[in-house]
Amino acid sequence: MTVSERTYQGIIGVLVLALLAGAWWMFGAQNAGVKGTAVSDSTKVSDTVNGETKSPSFVAGDMSVSGDAVSVGDQPAGSFVVVESVSVPQMGWVAVRDSSGRVLGAARVDAGTHQAVQVELLRNTVAGEMYQVLVYVDDGDKSFDLHKDTLVMNSDGAVSGAMFSALRGN
Repeated sequence: MTVSERTYQGIIGVLVLALLAGAWWMFGAQNAGVKGTAVSDSTKVSDTVNGETKSPSFVAGDMSVSGDAVSVGDQPAGSFVVVESVSVPQMGWVAVRDSSGRVLGAARVDAGTHQAVQVELLRNTVAGEMYQVLVYVDDGDKSFDLHKDTLVMNSDGAVSGAMFSALRGN
């Protein structure tokens, strides 16, 4: 092997590493900074100011919310998830994603507050695993698209979502 062949191999190795690092950064950055609130069957999280519970409120234009936009409890593993409550400023989506950031399913909801929303999944949840429920506002085409629909954020800039654990069935 000549010096020039080793040089080319070294350059190719560096390029492959740079490509892998870039892909890791790009796909890993999707999950960075996502804040959720774990909510169990017996506990609901709410904003309380001076002992008074605030209802969800929406800020037009930037799709941010204050208060609880979504709540979900731990539930048996399976092919669907039941979201306890969700509030959206306009027609949107309630999506369930796994710990890797893959969306497993989404259910369309009209503007307002809804109870017991069932989200059918493309892949079953697994007992012992954690999942996140997120809220999106539809871009107008009435079709869920992770890249085109707007992820709803809390007024503090955190993702408006809730975490839950899939439990073993009875």
